[in-house]
Amino acid sequence: MNLHLFRLPNKPIAHRFIGRLVLHAVIVAGTCWTAPTVNAENRPESALLSLDQAVRYTLEKHPEMDVFLYRREAYQGLVEQVAVGERANVGFMIEDFGGDGDYNGIEGAQSTLSISWVIQRERIETRVQSARTTASQVDIQQQIKALDLSAQTARLFIQALAEQQRLTITQQAVQQAKDTIAAIKKRVDAGKSPEFARLQAEVELAQRELEAEDLQHLLTSTRYQLSAQWGGERNDFRVVGELYKVPALGSVEQQFDHLKQTPALALLATQQRITQSEIELARIEAKPQWQFSLGVRRFEATDNFGMVAGVSVPLGTDHSSVGKVRSLQAKQAEYASEAEALQRQLDTQLYVLFQEIKHSQHVIETLQERIIPALNNAQAQATRAYETGKLGYQQWIAILNKNLGAQQDLLNAFEVIHLQHIELQRLTGITLTF
Repeated sequence: MNLHLFRLPNKPIAHRFIGRLVLHAVIVAGTCWTAPTVNAENRPESALLSLDQAVRYTLEKHPEMDVFLYRREAYQGLVEQVAVGERANVGFMIEDFGGDGDYNGIEGAQSTLSISWVIQRERIETRVQSARTTASQVDIQQQIKALDLSAQTARLFIQALAEQQRLTITQQAVQQAKDTIAAIKKRVDAGKSPEFARLQAEVELAQRELEAEDLQHLLTSTRYQLSAQWGGERNDFRVVGELYKVPALGSVEQQFDHLKQTPALALLATQQRITQSEIELARIEAKPQWQFSLGVRRFEATDNFGMVAGVSVPLGTDHSSVGKVRSLQAKQAEYASEAEALQRQLDTQLYVLFQEIKHSQHVIETLQERIIPALNNAQAQATRAYETGKLGYQQWIAILNKNLGAQQDLLNAFEVIHLQHIELQRLTGITLTF
């Protein structure tokens, strides 16, 4: 599985604020179309981090990935162990001695030196094949873990990218509140607005500043969580990526096709093969083992030598593996049932998730094409009306805040659709993209 995943263009876009409130509002609205990635601190020493780098660092350095290296070594040791058969036996026997008459002493004794062995080639080959089949599940388990870790890193990355942009929008709201105070102060000084309007604007500014401060702490925490995926110590990096871009989905039929190849189902199929190999091994080990022997015999009385040979075959039928085979067959059927149940569950999850993504797409289109352009126009007209005294402060601020809320809604919608897309890719087990 290709887990060298992502390619993101680095497009940091700096925002400059214009003194007049109307033009500034247009710039605030314009942020919806450009996906700025400027850190609030704007520190030149901050490193840039893309999603492909974050995932690569995670897969290279996360300790959970090291587990599979040791697990693979353990299975290799098991394969080597089962390839070792039973050793041949060397025997020495003395007969016809220490009795009476002709058999007194050792003059009439017979001594035999022999070697015996069991035919076990088929057993060894089956054991090795069973061990290798069992070891093959490690690769699938590693794929599943790699997908889970990649998706977890991607979610934290999207969260950090969204919080970074959310902080930028909030800072723009702070600047907007400052411009509002300046505009109200002119009207208060001219006697066209009451003093409480300026006080309300200052409260609005304080609230926006608190929001920005809260988002800064939240972003710092998310960066730390992200860097912890690979054991990084620094969290002053700046994540970069095209957040304001709808991911390509393909058709739901294509997604169902991908779902059939998901590692979770492949693992259950592998476990069924493992169980089948254990059944075959149990049946082979129940077969009678023929033991052969070959040796040489010395006759003390005549000082002659002769060859001896023999074969030993167990009698009757070995029923020692009947219960084991029956248990393994039940276990195999259990895996088949689990695979069918998991397939249905994944199909349902995929369909529901696909519909949620479609809804997110509709929300984004509505915000971009209908709501935000209308609010931009309404904000510009409301600002001119307030400056000419045709609109009250509360109505004006309500429109400004509604426009700001639409910017936040659009950002939230893009964050949600990217998180949904990541989950869709994790579910189907295909290569993650952003």
